[in-house]
Amino acid sequence: MRFELETVKTWAELALTCGSLIALPVGAYWVVHNFSVEDTHEANPNISVTADVMPYDGDRRLLLVHVRPKNAGKVPIELDGGKEGDIKITVGELPATLPDGPVDADKLPVQFSVPNFVERYSGGYVMEPGIAYDELVPFVVPKGRTYFVRAEMTHYDDSPDDEVDGSYIVKVE
Repeated sequence: MRFELETVKTWAELALTCGSLIALPVGAYWVVHNFSVEDTHEANPNISVTADVMPYDGDRRLLLVHVRPKNAGKVPIELDGGKEGDIKITVGELPATLPDGPVDADKLPVQFSVPNFVERYSGGYVMEPGIAYDELVPFVVPKGRTYFVRAEMTHYDDSPDDEVDGSYIVKVE
């Protein structure tokens, strides 16, 4: 019985050594693929915006802006407000008459703005990986106009050039 146990032990050691030799290059390939090719260590935020209109009084309506930030990446995104990551919300009015062709939304007059949305959260705004959020920002607006709503997330990855945004057009009757 002792001879068989020694043989099994020898073969088991050989199998584990071979398995380790195979696992090392496979693991190295996985690391290179995940971090270099797929950029899993990079932030990957998305943001979208929609709006609903509700009655408020005779001449005004309640414009309910839904800002929906989403972290599609695999690392958390921390927005601290201001230069360390923030969400800016603007509501601009489309003029009654526009020339035919594309509309430059950046040149529309801004009626309402929330420049530092993250400021309302004392500990900042942490977006966990794979999670979508829905933030509601209400505005009281005059009826009978069309609005261009934009939400913009900036500086989310320690770079002044990082920006994602979403836009929505809504007619308030």
